[in-house]
Amino acid sequence: MKSTRCIGVSFFQGRMQVAEIEHGKKPLVTCLAEHDSSIDFSEVGASLSPTHPQLSTFVAELREVLNDHKMEGELLSFALPPEPVFINIIPVDPSLTGKELQRHLQWEVQHYQPETNPATLVIDTHRLPLENSGAQQSFMVAVRKPLAAFLSKAATSLKRKMHIIDIDQFSTEKTLITNYPEILEHDIVLFGLRFHGIDASLIHNGQMTDYRRYFYDNIADPKHPIESYLRYVKERYQANQPAGVLLHGIGIDHELVISLRTQTGLKQTVALNALRKIKTTSKVYEPFMQESHRFAAAIGLALRAK
Repeated sequence: MKSTRCIGVSFFQGRMQVAEIEHGKKPLVTCLAEHDSSIDFSEVGASLSPTHPQLSTFVAELREVLNDHKMEGELLSFALPPEPVFINIIPVDPSLTGKELQRHLQWEVQHYQPETNPATLVIDTHRLPLENSGAQQSFMVAVRKPLAAFLSKAATSLKRKMHIIDIDQFSTEKTLITNYPEILEHDIVLFGLRFHGIDASLIHNGQMTDYRRYFYDNIADPKHPIESYLRYVKERYQANQPAGVLLHGIGIDHELVISLRTQTGLKQTVALNALRKIKTTSKVYEPFMQESHRFAAAIGLALRAK
């Protein structure tokens, strides 16, 4: 069977994280790399289009890291921060499909953002596990078509095939499930730490069933929104304490992990090991392997070969 190589790209704090995985009998990480990025998708993502003047610079930066590390992956995917994307959890009639579903999703977007023309958006939905009859809770994600076209043109310029555009928190779900299969039996809370914010999700029965994001300034303590979300989960779902907390993104060090364990009482609070059950080649840069939580979104995208 011919193997396929997939490349995932995420963005944290002015840098892009790139992961390449070869899909053969088992996934194999062939490269992890970082490179400065001239584009902050959190700030300017809403204004990007295929004619944006920074497209050529972005392509040159990505080409440099791909060439320097000899990444041959045919499929190229991008994990976006949440700021330029519309994300919500909405009730959806399970019988809706095709054009009827799209019309309903467009109506939902206009309800929350009346100034936005839904025809300018790529809208997708992921239905959450059905727990009762009636409308089914679903994730809805809407990306501006010009932003999607910007990334697609970048992939074409690099002679790669555009594969997936996702949100970094959602991309990490694949990394989490691959490396921690035991979470299928427990509720886990996943936190993504990024510049000025935290993404928070509840993983129930191995699936992401809730999502919230928190913003804070440079001097704020990330432990406060983490505690707020844990309280919210307990009240919203009338659940016991989760079995553990997993952290990915930036600014995660031993001191933060220990402090969170003490403050929350959850001993299974750890930085997500994005390579815990995935083999790597000998060429993968060891310091990046030690901080694989920073590459969790990029690895999650690269794991999705289909």
